[in-house]
Amino acid sequence: MNNRIYYVDNLRVFLTVLVILHHVAMTYGTGGLWYFVDIDQTQTLTSVILATFICINQSFFMGLFFFLSGYFTPNSYDRKGPTLFIRGRFIRLIIPIVFYIFFLS
Repeated sequence: MNNRIYYVDNLRVFLTVLVILHHVAMTYGTGGLWYFVDIDQTQTLTSVILATFICINQSFFMGLFFFLSGYFTPNSYDRKGPTLFIRGRFIRLIIPIVFYIFFLS
């Protein structure tokens, strides 16, 4: 039996697209703290529009991601048990962190 909640999947895809657009707007619009900043930021209207998008987007998208994660965590914990749950979370977090530390930063 398929127990997927499709609107949650669609919401996660939408939030992921917002994260990508958020970082693109940071690169090309605001000159904030990011890995790459576009040198030509003389177009003030574009900067204002992208800065407005970033402010509105930043006010909810990560909180909504954390809410979804917290909502589904107890069910996952109960299904897997403490050992498998902690091991799975550890692997999902440690591998990207190690990759970032040794290759990206």
